[in-house]
Amino acid sequence: MKKPRLRIQTKLLFVLLGISLIPLIVFAYIAQEDIVSISRYTIEASNSLGQSAAADSAAALEHLGTEIIKQKAQDVALQCRIFISSHPHLTLADLQRNQQFQKIAVQSVGKTGYTIVYERRTGIMRFHPNREIVNFDMHRWRDMLPEFWNLFEKTLDGSTGGGFYNWKDSDQVIRRKYMYMAPVEGTPYMVAATTYIDEFSRPVEETRLRIAAATEKIKEEVNRAINGIQGNFTAIMFLIVLLVVYVSFVMSRAITMPILALIKGAKAIGRAEMEYKVVVRTGDELEDLADSFNKMASDLKWHMEDLQCTTAEKERLQKELEIARGIQQRLLPQHAPEIEGIDVAASNLPAREIGGDFFDFIPVSLDAWGFVIADVSGKGMPAAIFMGLSRTLVRASTTDNPSAAAAIRQANELICRDSTSGMFVTLFYGVYETKRRLLRYVNAGHNPPLLIRRGNSEPMALKARGIALGVIHFIDLEERELTLEGGDILVCFTDGVTEAINADHEPFGTERLIEIVMENRQRRAGEIVAAIEKAVMDYAGKEPQFDDITLMVVKVL
Repeated sequence: MKKPRLRIQTKLLFVLLGISLIPLIVFAYIAQEDIVSISRYTIEASNSLGQSAAADSAAALEHLGTEIIKQKAQDVALQCRIFISSHPHLTLADLQRNQQFQKIAVQSVGKTGYTIVYERRTGIMRFHPNREIVNFDMHRWRDMLPEFWNLFEKTLDGSTGGGFYNWKDSDQVIRRKYMYMAPVEGTPYMVAATTYIDEFSRPVEETRLRIAAATEKIKEEVNRAINGIQGNFTAIMFLIVLLVVYVSFVMSRAITMPILALIKGAKAIGRAEMEYKVVVRTGDELEDLADSFNKMASDLKWHMEDLQCTTAEKERLQKELEIARGIQQRLLPQHAPEIEGIDVAASNLPAREIGGDFFDFIPVSLDAWGFVIADVSGKGMPAAIFMGLSRTLVRASTTDNPSAAAAIRQANELICRDSTSGMFVTLFYGVYETKRRLLRYVNAGHNPPLLIRRGNSEPMALKARGIALGVIHFIDLEERELTLEGGDILVCFTDGVTEAINADHEPFGTERLIEIVMENRQRRAGEIVAAIEKAVMDYAGKEPQFDDITLMVVKVL
């Protein structure tokens, strides 16, 4: 009898080995491809999200930096104006010797930046942290620093402006700086604030490096996990080869079912079905592999839910800001009161969700009404809170108080007592007596309102000696009075009106405001307010509104 060349047992062994190994090889390939695909997607998505977040953060921080520098220049210019207007007898030499004014004129910006004061038209530096440059003619830098000079020269006519320029450090490293210049109103001086812009974006670079390091670590961990899974597959396949010799059906079934479950799970994860669970109860590496799949799906699901929560939190904050804006708008008068002999209207357009400007109509007595328009320093939520405090204290101080100066001095005392934020508020307050048509007013560092007399084309600015509220406890306010006549128009406004800029960064200006009022002087107060708002918005075009716009028009009938 011819001996068989291959026994059935041997054939069955080869068949069982083939049947067992082929699915495992296929599974290993599919699983590895899915794992590699998922890991690659996870790493790329993490890296892309991190880089995108870093880039957005850098851009946002640079923009915030330019706004901080700009605000610093404007604040120092306002402080200089307040000081100079409070000390009109001081000469330039007196100011340069005055330590208090030195501290106001030269302040720090960021870590290394500073503010300076120079003369418009002449371009002579008057206040600078480097004593060697004080009284220095900046025209000498025209050729040495052309980028700096181009920015500097544009403001010699008193215009505001800002921009970037390259600056070579003492170690010969060229870094980019941002400078913004603002005029000191009523003086021949300009204030410039400048610092390295990368001071604001430097934390983003550190974050970007940490993101790259974390991504590389994740990549190493994923590769280690994949190598571990491959090792597990090798061990499992070796065990199957040994056990298939003794137990065919049980082992083939024990191997086939978990493999099919794992393949199905891998495909489900590849389709981003994160709720899918692979159930394997073999007690060996296949069960560990299934648990790894399930944990991977759970982790990915958690990351997706976390992203959704972040988005929901952002929406919640936006909703809260909308609610805050509604509350703030309700603090302002919803309708102008009906006052005998005059037509009055006012409006407020915040630059952001919430603003710092406010206006109010206050019944002082049976035949006298108070009019308030004010501008709080700063922006955002702090300015809004300070606005609410200031409005309440001003209203409480002026009600039943016929003296404009005494009422505002009392309001200043209350504001200084309750505020520790260092913020201040400029304000114009007038008391109008309807019987005598007499207007008594004070101006606490605010833009002087414009009074346009009937039949007169030249407006009069209602100026009076005084400084902003909240700066010092005891202030000296000059109270003035004048008689109004039928057809007279009083226009009160904040600097958001005259400082609105167009695409060429040119301010709207007082002249355009006067022109709009003169064109509409025959119309009602509300129509004049609407015409001014429309003119400002049309002038700005697509340029973003960077300051609150508040108007009040009083027309004598």
